[in-house]
Amino acid sequence: MHRYYDIFNAYDGINNLYTVNANAGIAPVAVSQDIIDLILAARDAYEITGGMTNIAMGPILRIWHEYRSHGMANPEYATLPCAERLKEAAQFMDMRHVIIDEQEGTVFLELPGMCLDVGSVAKGFAAYLAMEAGAEAGMETMLISAGGHVVAMGYPPGRGFWNIGVANPDGGEPSHVDTLRTTNRTVSTSSGNLRYFTVDGQSLGHIVDPTTLHPAGGFKQVVVVHPVSWMADVLSTALFILPLDEGRDIAERAGAEALWIDMNDEWTYTDGYEALRGN
Repeated sequence: MHRYYDIFNAYDGINNLYTVNANAGIAPVAVSQDIIDLILAARDAYEITGGMTNIAMGPILRIWHEYRSHGMANPEYATLPCAERLKEAAQFMDMRHVIIDEQEGTVFLELPGMCLDVGSVAKGFAAYLAMEAGAEAGMETMLISAGGHVVAMGYPPGRGFWNIGVANPDGGEPSHVDTLRTTNRTVSTSSGNLRYFTVDGQSLGHIVDPTTLHPAGGFKQVVVVHPVSWMADVLSTALFILPLDEGRDIAERAGAEALWIDMNDEWTYTDGYEALRGN
């Protein structure tokens, strides 16, 4: 899955998302069904979240990755990208120009300059495929942990639930600030405390708001619990970006439970989330 969804490297013998991006505005690319399914899920996610999770934001995210990498390596010289450069890149983030031909098994980015970045959905979708593969092999109990994204299926020995820790958004001790008791669901976390840089005293994370073209900064951390792995992944990203009321509305419509921790360490959570708390 990593090789299929990699946007930075090519691999012998396969067409992956790097290949798709390299052929933007040139030609459709024949890809595996796993890539087709990922992009179809991302299209659904775009609609469900009102465009807050958008895999066509690659041109914008590349700019921020460049400035974040430079700022993390050279904090004293950290700067913001200019508004004009971001505005120009935003011309290429329209999902309508991501063309999927399911019959031919191809993906085509219509405009030169487009590129996909599947960071908001790929981890959750790969975990979903891993869980499906385990189920097809007859496994009834599984725990898949993929860096802030945990899929819990079945029951651990001697208990009717899994204990899933909610990481401390500030890092350090205690390592966890909450515990959820759940099974047959995914717990996905989005936060700004791992990949960020600082400009003029302001911390700028890696989750970018497609409406402002700047990193979202309303919350320290958002946790989403949902039965579908990739849906939990995209929802945690969207709820991290959106204002609380809008995010709560999307969570309710999608059948998710959620926790928001704001910049003042105030907690807000859904009624169903509170019912999962084990402490």
